[in-house]
Amino acid sequence: MGNFSVWMLGASNITISGGGSLSGITQGDGSHLVGQTLRLDAGAWQQTFISDGLFDGSLDDNDSGQVLNGTQTIDGTTYSSGTQVEGEYRLTLQDPATGQTWEAIGYNIVNSNPGYATIEGLAFVGPVGGFPPVGVDLKVISAFEGPGSSGQASIDAGSFASPPCLTTGCVIATPSGPVAVEDLCLGDLVWTHNGPARPVRWIGKVVVGARELAARPSFRPVRIARGAFSANLPDHDTLLSQQHRVLLSDWRAEMFYGLDEVLVPARNLVNDHSITIAKDVASVTYYHLLFDQHEIIEANGIETESFNPGPRGIAALPEASREEIFALFPSLRDPDTTAGPLAAPVLKAWEALILR
Repeated sequence: MGNFSVWMLGASNITISGGGSLSGITQGDGSHLVGQTLRLDAGAWQQTFISDGLFDGSLDDNDSGQVLNGTQTIDGTTYSSGTQVEGEYRLTLQDPATGQTWEAIGYNIVNSNPGYATIEGLAFVGPVGGFPPVGVDLKVISAFEGPGSSGQASIDAGSFASPPCLTTGCVIATPSGPVAVEDLCLGDLVWTHNGPARPVRWIGKVVVGARELAARPSFRPVRIARGAFSANLPDHDTLLSQQHRVLLSDWRAEMFYGLDEVLVPARNLVNDHSITIAKDVASVTYYHLLFDQHEIIEANGIETESFNPGPRGIAALPEASREEIFALFPSLRDPDTTAGPLAAPVLKAWEALILR
């Protein structure tokens, strides 16, 4: 049985114009929402854990093999392990002010009759940190049946937006020499791939203990062994969160994708020998490094990404962390502020499969 996780936002954190509901009152295709506006009231993103009896690793509609992996409390309600989960419908949301769009999936825990009658929240298709901004009225411009149903393509779980992290022990390249990520301080300069050294503006930290790692396999880091990429890259075994992206700028980027460099989530590089899921760690501490813009930095000799600033990335953080960032970047409270450009092109999960 395949296991995966999906980050979602509970329905209680979402306001729909006219007092509307996410729930699937139109045979679960979401068409009742077209023309309405939808606002994310908080960035209380939650990671949910799913087992998939079909081994396809995608959140589909009408897939009876998709069930909750462990008892979980989602949007304030506790559901038993084994409860069926579906991606009930797919929406396209647009910010009328900027024209930017997001793809949302109706997250359905099948606990009603009919099964599509309740939608517990939304998940979003996108890169790491690719969440919509909080507090902005987004217009629903189209709706479709859920992925994998009625002719709609499946959506690989790795294609859903999620937050990125570094781990304790990653040595960061700075003008003052190598510094462990846990020893960096606000204002410290860090070398960047696309320009000069940049100051660290914010550092986030979260500790995941043994009990949570045992219960939530997707919290386990990816171990990139010393020399996995070339003779001495990385220069030490490196632990990254599964969604943290690594820059590839070797022959594979050019041959497979026609690009000089691409960013790839660490989980999509797992090959079961030199890059593996670290099942032996007792606990792990994850770090976010924020700069004035999205950057590529050097960690243990390999190039990897920083946290992506702007509303989409900040929406993925807990409230206290967002307030810290708003204190540093007051303009980010403005719903019209847009995220800056990514530092390099990003591969989708299915595009990265050839790299294994």
